[in-house]
Amino acid sequence: MAEGDNRSTNLLAAETASLEEQLQGWGEVMLMADKVLRWERAWFPPAIKVTLLLLLPGLNQHGIISKYIGMAKREIHKLLKQKEKKNE
Repeated sequence: MAEGDNRSTNLLAAETASLEEQLQGWGEVMLMADKVLRWERAWFPPAIKVTLLLLLPGLNQHGIISKYIGMAKREIHKLLKQKEKKNE
């Protein structure tokens, strides 16, 4: 019985170590994202603006910007229609 417990314990330890190793990179990403969200550095706002400006051409090329602008227009149109119906 003890041998089976050791195998399962060893297997669990190996899986845990593997998972920790896989998630270590994500932990670093999360720490950096936390720093950005807390504006811990004065250069974060300009860096974010530059990053977004560099991404805009690619987003436009893939039609992502057009897609979301179209969605926003439809939602605004729905809200205006609802407001007109309330006023009538």
